[in-house]
Amino acid sequence: MEPAQAEEAAVAPAAPATADAPASAPAPSAAEPAPAASAFAPPTPTAPAAPFGAPGAPGAPGGPWGAPAPGYGYGSAPYGGYAQTAPATNGLAVAALIVGCFGIVLGLVPLLFWLGGILAVTGLGLGIGAVVRANKGAPNRSMAILGTVLGGVGMLASVGGFFLTVAVFDRGPDRIEAGIDGDDLDLGGPYPSSEPWPSKSASPSQVPGLTSALPFGETFTYPNGVKVSLSKPTKYEPKGIIAREQVKNAVQITVTITNGSTAPHEVIYAVPNVRDDKGMTAEMVFDSGGGSSVPKMVQGSILPGESASGVVAFEIPEGTKSITADISAGTVLDDVKYAGPIG
Repeated sequence: MEPAQAEEAAVAPAAPATADAPASAPAPSAAEPAPAASAFAPPTPTAPAAPFGAPGAPGAPGGPWGAPAPGYGYGSAPYGGYAQTAPATNGLAVAALIVGCFGIVLGLVPLLFWLGGILAVTGLGLGIGAVVRANKGAPNRSMAILGTVLGGVGMLASVGGFFLTVAVFDRGPDRIEAGIDGDDLDLGGPYPSSEPWPSKSASPSQVPGLTSALPFGETFTYPNGVKVSLSKPTKYEPKGIIAREQVKNAVQITVTITNGSTAPHEVIYAVPNVRDDKGMTAEMVFDSGGGSSVPKMVQGSILPGESASGVVAFEIPEGTKSITADISAGTVLDDVKYAGPIG
C-alpha cells in the first residue's frame, strides 16, 4: 500500500455497527495497566473461610477423624461436677433398731437385765442421732424413730428384769425351805422310806385364807414362816384440804408382815386389793396433811424375826357395811383373802 492511501485509511471513520452485528468492545491490552480502585467503591465480597478442622482448611488433618469432638476441644464449655446424692441408708437408724431389739430381749432375762439396760441406752442414743440425721436429709426416718422407741422400751424391760431377778432369788430359798425340811427326811435307816412325806400344812382345799376368807385381824402364816395380817377396817377422816374436799367416805386398814423364816424377806409391793359389799373395787386414798400421810407402804427387806407395818385407806360408797380384801406378803407368795364388817 502506498503511504497516501494508508493515511486516508487511518483518518476515515469506522463503519457504524448494525443490529445484526453488534459492536464488540476492544480487548484490553496486556500491557495496559488495571484501573486503580476507587476509595468510594463498594467492598468486594469475599468467600467465607473454611472452619478450622474442616477438610481442605489450612492446618486441618487429612482424615475424617481430624475434627475435634464437641466439648473436648480448646475453648469448649467446662463440665459441671457430678450431682451429689444422699446416702442409700442411714446406718445409725439400722443400728438403733438392732440394738434396741437386743436390749428388750436381754432386759427380760433374769441376771442379764443389766446388759439389756446398757444396750437399751445405747440404742436410744443411736436412735436420737439417727433422727437428727434424718432431719438433715438422711433417709430411713421411720426406722430411726422406731429404733428410738425400742431403746426406751428396752430400758423399761431391763427394770422389769431387775424385779424378776429379785423375785426369783426371793422365791428360791422359800421353796427350798418349804419343800425340804430336816423333819421330813427319814434318816433312821439305810434306805429312804417308800411312804410319802407328810405335809406340814393342810391341802390347799382346806387352808383358810387361800380358799376361804379369814376374818380381819387374823394372821396367815405361809409355809416358809412369813406371816401377814390385815387389821379390822375403821373409819378414816381425811387430813389434807384436797382430800377433805374429794373423799366423802373412806376406811383405813393396817398391813403387818412378820418374817418368821431364817432368811431376809424382800417386800416390793404389799398393798391390799379392797372391794365393797357389791364387789366393786375401791380406790386408794392419797392424803397428806396434819403431820401424816397416807398411804404408808411396806417395802424393802425384813430381817428374820422382825415385822413391818403400813397404813392404807380406801374410798367406798356411802352405806357400805362390809368389805373384802386380798393381799400378798411377797411378789411370788399367794394372795391371802380377808372379809368382815367395817368398824
